[in-house]
Amino acid sequence: MGLRKAAIACLLAGVTGMAGLAENAQAASSVDESLDEIARQIVERTRTDGTATIGISTFTHSDGTCSDLSNYVSEFVVDSLFNSGEGKIDIIERSQLSAIFREMELVFDGTIAPDAAKRLGEIEGVDALVTGSLIQFGEKVKLQARMISTQDGRLFATARSEFPSVGSVAQMMATRSRAACGFASATGTGEGDAATQVVVVESGGGQTSVQGQSLVQPSRRFSSDVFEAEVSSLIYNKGNGETSFAVRFKNTADTPIALAYLPNSVSVADGVGGFMSYKDNWSGLRSCYSENRLGLCNGSDPKYATILTPGKVAQLNFRMQGQKGLEDAKMSLAFELVVTPNADENETFVVQSVGFYDMQAD
Repeated sequence: MGLRKAAIACLLAGVTGMAGLAENAQAASSVDESLDEIARQIVERTRTDGTATIGISTFTHSDGTCSDLSNYVSEFVVDSLFNSGEGKIDIIERSQLSAIFREMELVFDGTIAPDAAKRLGEIEGVDALVTGSLIQFGEKVKLQARMISTQDGRLFATARSEFPSVGSVAQMMATRSRAACGFASATGTGEGDAATQVVVVESGGGQTSVQGQSLVQPSRRFSSDVFEAEVSSLIYNKGNGETSFAVRFKNTADTPIALAYLPNSVSVADGVGGFMSYKDNWSGLRSCYSENRLGLCNGSDPKYATILTPGKVAQLNFRMQGQKGLEDAKMSLAFELVVTPNADENETFVVQSVGFYDMQAD
């Protein structure tokens, strides 16, 4: 166990008071058990006759940032994979992966583009890459790992687990930034972005907010290589805490693209320390109901993906349930899409995180 991981493990266990000790010990046990289960699933899905070389990328939060918890997850998965692999798995850690990307003159930001994955396989002999995300739903954190083949850059397997977001586990997620991910920039240095808002949960249940320089500017727009997205409507009802979202997507590519929404990935923070729950009444953009069906969500089955020809627009509508009576809510929305850059050649697709930050209601 590395020094950083050992220090974080101490943080998971270190609290004051007998009640806090029991709660945090239970939380730490749940986290470690969940990560061992993730590692077991990865080993099962990557079994080969020989030795497999696996690169471990960064596990990020749904908004693309990292925290003490996400870094602990990445390092624990490395250790657990090493112990579970029975000598048949060679592991390339996150820092090594970032260095390799610098040598290849690529930007490593935690996501793995298909072309970059194939180049890693051809040049470095990596067989598969593991990346993942942490998504908070109320008092639970869902952990999703994805395995990407370096032969063709395709997602070939997934693994998932969850654990409670209580006690020190919640505190470890309080301070998040992209700088904490240790990503390599285009110049080969780590990014130096400032931390996002810090929310410290006190033992008495109160909250203290410490505002630093914002990581990103408030934005209702998101751009990728093949589409642009915009939150066109955000209606918050103070009386019942219900919030309605309408998100529009426009194909900016020269080829038809396929988009599929992953409902289980949506996360909304209200800007005052609370998170909203999903009401599961979406409409518009087609949904990919399970990561086990990603092979159908690439445009090959019209039930699971929306095809957009160049210039065409589609809309996603859904509602979230949050606190009542918020006076100065600034919503941050994150979710994931299955994106097929060319629907005519749907063998290549990626799972992409989309984020909108500090939005005020209409």
